[in-house]
Amino acid sequence: MTMIRDGRRSDERHPGHVAGACADPACAAGPADGRRRPGRPRSEAAERAIVEAVLGLLSEGVPYGSLSMEQVATRAGVGKATVYRRWPNKESLVVDSVASLWQECPPPNLSDDRSTRDRILEYLDNMVEVMHNDLAGLVFSSVMAAGTLHPELLQNYHRVAIEPRREQLRVILRHGMAAGELRADLDVELTVRMISAPIVLTMKSEHPGEPLAQGFTRALVDALMAGIAAR
Repeated sequence: MTMIRDGRRSDERHPGHVAGACADPACAAGPADGRRRPGRPRSEAAERAIVEAVLGLLSEGVPYGSLSMEQVATRAGVGKATVYRRWPNKESLVVDSVASLWQECPPPNLSDDRSTRDRILEYLDNMVEVMHNDLAGLVFSSVMAAGTLHPELLQNYHRVAIEPRREQLRVILRHGMAAGELRADLDVELTVRMISAPIVLTMKSEHPGEPLAQGFTRALVDALMAGIAAR
């Protein structure tokens, strides 16, 4: 008897189907006995394939406005219903996918006796490493380019990808203030932008795709410390 799954008969294949290796848990090509193949749960594999599809399409120059859930499903090798089952719309899918690129940025370690200067340098080195990653850099540029026409995308991107990292820097600065290394009247929000903005400007506007000049971050931090250090 023919079964219907996600609007397809059980003997049909969705766009992007790969015989015997489809990540779509609703695909009719699963094992006839219903047993799960070894490896990660298929739902996790499908989600990873969908996220990688989004990042791949954006990094290849597909504009956010032209990106469709159908394109993503085809690239990921899943049915469109599988995408919608996990993300209600394109914006939430893109924001979650982009945010996944920043999850490896470690939290600040405040348990040792390093100086605030050294902690700021570590923060910037991690930031530069992530932004210099080819995929992360291309996707970041794509989201920024879409910001004018799609401000809600940019707002959500700031919320999930930028603000958590800014908070890490705020923690470092407040710790330095409490330790007496930084000025007690320091404007933390202004300082956060003064520290990170030159990196973004240099890497994404002035010299896109190129590594930072050797010693750039240290010269930047030393120049800032001259103004924000306690006196």
